[in-house]
Amino acid sequence: MRGSTTTKGAPPPVSAPGCGWYGMAGALAALGTYGGTVWTVRSWASCPLGNDASGSIGLQVLMPLIWVCMTLLLSLLPFVLRRRPFRGGRAAMWLAPFVASIALTVLYRIGMEWPYDPPGGPCTDGYPLFPFTGKTGP
Repeated sequence: MRGSTTTKGAPPPVSAPGCGWYGMAGALAALGTYGGTVWTVRSWASCPLGNDASGSIGLQVLMPLIWVCMTLLLSLLPFVLRRRPFRGGRAAMWLAPFVASIALTVLYRIGMEWPYDPPGGPCTDGYPLFPFTGKTGP
């Protein structure tokens, strides 16, 4: 065809699904941050010396930082998918941010660890309470 800018055999350029695709990073990050924080608080609820020992204030202060990090990572994904799209077409391109936000939420939750319940002892954090002893108690 005369005036065509594509070369023969090259795949057609992938169009972005729309502006909402780029804008949903903040919303997905907010849902992931809130979900991961609730999951952490519930996991540590029975442990008086855990992540939420001070009424979850540490987790509440951490939430904006986690949200910013998740938003930045999820914001990069549409640009990467625009350059290197999945083979599933538009459906895969819409599902990718959701899957990435779930993966980041799970990563956040794993990073917050689980309580350590020694037999016959109090529930503690996984880190040693006394420096350089390697023990979680006296």
